[in-house]
Amino acid sequence: MMSQMSTRLQVLLGFLLVIPALSLAILAGCGRSPSATPSVTRQSPTPTPDSTTPTSATPVPAPSPLGPAPSFIPLTRWGPAQFAPGESDAGALVLQAQYQEFTSENPDLGVEYVRKAPYGEGGVLDFLLSASYAAPNVLPDVAIVDAFELAPLVRAGIATPLQDLVSEELVADLFPFAQQASTFGDDLIALQFEADIEHAIYYTRTLETPPATWADLFAYPISYTFPAGGENGLVNDAYLIQYLAQEGQFLDEEGKAALEHSPVQRVLRLYDAVRKYYVSPSEILEIHDLEECWAAYTEGNIALSHISSWRYLTSRALMVDTSFSAVPTETGRTATMSRGWAFVIIAESPHRQAAAARLIEWLMTSQNLAEWSVATNHLPARSAALPLTDWPDDYTQFLENQLQNAFYRPSTPEFDRIARALQVAVEDVLTGERTPRETTSTLMDSLE
Repeated sequence: MMSQMSTRLQVLLGFLLVIPALSLAILAGCGRSPSATPSVTRQSPTPTPDSTTPTSATPVPAPSPLGPAPSFIPLTRWGPAQFAPGESDAGALVLQAQYQEFTSENPDLGVEYVRKAPYGEGGVLDFLLSASYAAPNVLPDVAIVDAFELAPLVRAGIATPLQDLVSEELVADLFPFAQQASTFGDDLIALQFEADIEHAIYYTRTLETPPATWADLFAYPISYTFPAGGENGLVNDAYLIQYLAQEGQFLDEEGKAALEHSPVQRVLRLYDAVRKYYVSPSEILEIHDLEECWAAYTEGNIALSHISSWRYLTSRALMVDTSFSAVPTETGRTATMSRGWAFVIIAESPHRQAAAARLIEWLMTSQNLAEWSVATNHLPARSAALPLTDWPDDYTQFLENQLQNAFYRPSTPEFDRIARALQVAVEDVLTGERTPRETTSTLMDSLE
């Protein structure tokens, strides 16, 4: 076993030498790691737009009951740099070609992309909310927003319902989590187009078959790591996966806390067991995201680890004696968490709304979405696009099952309150300060 681990370590050390060069390309093309909370860089309020507006266009007027449509509509889009067309990386080149083809086939429309920071002050959401009050005339026609940040747009009333603007076929083809994350009340207010999910990888020289249940997990002396340190004080998706696999709920129909005692305590018992039986390293509370899990796995002492689909696709060619699996849950029920970005129509003019919907539908055709997904290693949010990727068949079939059973992370202040309390509970159990039963009682009392 020591010689096997030594061989694995030598190969992985060689991989680590190329990480800096790879990271520059990856960061340019794919943006943040899906589960990490990125640092925010202030951006100039007047960024240089990426324009694919043709220099000349042939007017194609269309009749409308609301009056004649403009002969030419220059659509403006706001979004992070990783979704901008250009020549900086493979994903940007794909988008550049798709935008050019769109404007060629739709000479009455132009497209201008304005880059914004992804999060925080000066980010997409911040600009949208600020401009809606101070300068609504500068708002874009379309914005690309993290699906986790859709709720503030709904509360501000600046997201246009899409159910009458986009085809039923497209909406029906979205994976369930993408439909649910984008629906508020009776309104579909966004279209999630890409996703990253959390699953597991394992070292095949240690494990012939990956554990599917908690019983399997404790049947062999293996090492298992997952994010437990929290993200900005909020509990990691790893906990949410286990809780939701037991059919627990976080919020009721009115959006109030509805955490359930039994699922909470059962998951905390798992955390207590991995501590007591040394299944997970003592440093697990120092692991805050999936990229730190990947770093721990490359050190060669971990048999089973959580990973993001983006990291797996990005690094699979360099992995040694490593395969993929679902995250083990108590009963073996398939469950995962998704993160991703969505299109939101901000335009108020019906003509501009219809034009924006045409652009979104174009970018989200199965072929276009699959082409961009392959270039960036992010998963398509619609089912018909997944088989069109060139990823290995076994992994594509695995992803289909995972995406059909994926959950989304709510984006409300009440959920943040729950997630913060859950992280305190996780830390209490993993440090041995309280038993799972004591911790659960304290947690439930704090949320009343």
